[in-house]
Amino acid sequence: MNVINKFIIYLLCLFIAAINCGCLIKNLTPSTDNHVEPTNGYGTLSNFPFKEAWYGLYFQEDKIGYSHFKITPTGENFTIESDSMMRLTAMRKTNEIKMNEEIVVSPELSLISFDSNVKMNQKELRVEGRVESSKLLLKMNVDNEKVEKDFPFDGKIFHTSAISLMPALKGLKDGAKYSFNVFNVERQSIESIEQELSKVKGSPGPSGAVWRVKNNYGQSSVTSWLNGKGLVVLEKGLDGSLITILEDEGAARSFLEKKAQQKDLILDFSLVKSPKRILNPSKIRFLKACLQGVKSDLIARDHRQTVNDVKDGLDVEVHVEDLQRFKAGPNKDDSNGKGPTAEDKLSGYLVSTPSIPSDNKEIIAQARKVISNNLPELDNVTRLVNWTADNIKGDMKESFSALDVLRSGEGECQSHTKLYAAMARSVGIPTRIVTGLVYADSLGFSYHAWAESYVKGWLSVDPTLRQVPSDATHLKLVSSGDNDPTSVLKTMGKIRIKSLEYQ
Repeated sequence: MNVINKFIIYLLCLFIAAINCGCLIKNLTPSTDNHVEPTNGYGTLSNFPFKEAWYGLYFQEDKIGYSHFKITPTGENFTIESDSMMRLTAMRKTNEIKMNEEIVVSPELSLISFDSNVKMNQKELRVEGRVESSKLLLKMNVDNEKVEKDFPFDGKIFHTSAISLMPALKGLKDGAKYSFNVFNVERQSIESIEQELSKVKGSPGPSGAVWRVKNNYGQSSVTSWLNGKGLVVLEKGLDGSLITILEDEGAARSFLEKKAQQKDLILDFSLVKSPKRILNPSKIRFLKACLQGVKSDLIARDHRQTVNDVKDGLDVEVHVEDLQRFKAGPNKDDSNGKGPTAEDKLSGYLVSTPSIPSDNKEIIAQARKVISNNLPELDNVTRLVNWTADNIKGDMKESFSALDVLRSGEGECQSHTKLYAAMARSVGIPTRIVTGLVYADSLGFSYHAWAESYVKGWLSVDPTLRQVPSDATHLKLVSSGDNDPTSVLKTMGKIRIKSLEYQ
């Protein structure tokens, strides 16, 4: 089993693009521009005193890349060009991710169009968007498959690059609050950004930081520090694990010549040692673990997993589902009143997305070959899980979508899960992706992806390990239905297992 998935790498890539700006505090030098005066805002990009900036990107204090943006006039409007590059090591393999975007905005930052290209090793994803009236029209090219969609919206819509520029545009005032809508490409939704400004108390901070901005994006939170001109000089996300810092071009791009080996996302950050060895993990029906080092809200609670705060950590209990309850009877709400059961709510788990293209003809055709209309849904879920496990070769091969996995016949756990989810959704079975920890023989617990399908209730399945239901060593952290998919990254390198019981 491949113990981590490229989902984490790609998610990091998207997250850095979203905050669009920045770490080792000891490397910062104070700015000579420490003069601070609250401003009513520049009002238009033409008045901005800065037009370009370079940033170093750090994860867990290891430099992983750089980011750069430049603002130039384009007729009456402005073009924001941004590019970034990262190298991330997983299982001693270096993965290179490059992003380039060209965003056309009005002088007041509202979105007009964008052209985004992401290249991960040899895979490419291109997304183009343009605003027409009250709709955002989207064109995507994933694995040479073209997809077009439109998203209606009210008022104005912004690109994620506006997040770092909005305070300077609207005004640097202590206690000021700003809210606006941005389009989230990966989640295929329009989401709200909430910002709150405060003045840095006392002397200016690193690089002349005099303003602090808390950016809330769903359940995610990123904190930015701005200098007196309103330029972001430092930014922290993922509880401080992901940091960007203002650098000159030479310092930022010097990363390209870096020869030193990075820390390994798996070997250095991801493996969680087990206090005892688990024999035959696939047979485990119950598990109780005391977790330390993470906040309670980062561990999922549902019908199969309970979480209780105790004096020395969190007690997590996992019970494997009884398949008898999924074979007959009416749909049952097994999500503690939080999950969807009505058909209109479950429809969100049937949606086709760039990474899970459930409306693709090849995906549909393969799923139809595997299932039978004469069988109960549980039997068809089992067939799809077994087919995926038997026909997709386990390999650390990157992919942007389930279609690429189907065509190549290769991929790690995230690839298996995306393909299973796409096929299940294509035949009307609501399915979501889950990320968490799973016991790996003789190693401990490692990050892993599996799925949940709705069959008379949510059922945990693992299309990589060929399990229906998933064994009790599957400790769930987050699902694709949750508001903060980056919460998994907040646990990396921090979570510990103090004690363990199982049967």
